[in-house]
Amino acid sequence: MSNFLVIGGTGVMGTAAIKAIREKYGSSANILANWYGKEVPGFTIEGADETLFGDINDPLVLEKIKSYKDGQYDTLFYATALGEVGVPIAEATPESIAQSNKLSFDPILKLEAELNVKTIVTYSTFYVIRHQLSTYGAMGHSKEAIEKWTVEKGKSQRVCIRAGLFESQSSRGIKLLLRKTAKNPENLRDPLLRSYFEGKSSKEGIQKFEEGIFNEEKEAYGDCRTTAEDLYQSHLKLFDSKDPIFVNVCGKRIWLSDSPLLLKDYL
Repeated sequence: MSNFLVIGGTGVMGTAAIKAIREKYGSSANILANWYGKEVPGFTIEGADETLFGDINDPLVLEKIKSYKDGQYDTLFYATALGEVGVPIAEATPESIAQSNKLSFDPILKLEAELNVKTIVTYSTFYVIRHQLSTYGAMGHSKEAIEKWTVEKGKSQRVCIRAGLFESQSSRGIKLLLRKTAKNPENLRDPLLRSYFEGKSSKEGIQKFEEGIFNEEKEAYGDCRTTAEDLYQSHLKLFDSKDPIFVNVCGKRIWLSDSPLLLKDYL
């Protein structure tokens, strides 16, 4: 019997991870899935054997994770994040980066230290493309921290799935903030972003912004418009690969690589 821990089990990535675990290991896998938000009594995460509600930074939640199957896990999928977006990565403040890391990065270190986990899977994105540099804010720094950590030696094997743009809480947050800011396009300091909104409705501007990301992804990585199915397939690729470091997925294209994306090379 293999034990799996999914932090962020209700999100797009967490859902893909659970689906892939079941496809690969069937009913022999024990899955503990954690989620946090507005509590719904009796709510269970589809595909999980146990659903655990609570903030991953809450010591009581960590104790419950430790008590499940004696805290022994084959793989931990850390599929949750929260941080400031909607501003250029270069303009993120030390305070906003630290706040982003509180959920997006720091708990990964604690979980590795306090649990017995063979492999930790984290998640990133192509935050160095032009459109992401202009909008990904503090989250860009948290994702870079994850990528740098992935290639360091540690107690667990470390793997990162790096994905192209897909519909998520983060992407919706960016669009919402851009829509608000775009009511006064002169407030958009980035000339590329400003060009999407000047003389257009915010709805048109958002559509042009998304098209810009997709075009840039396709030019850089060969495909775009990443879907939940593509994310699921990237998890299967992870399971079927020997000692992967980065599993990249952009649209239907999935490939392996071994180097982190460093902001200093792009800012």
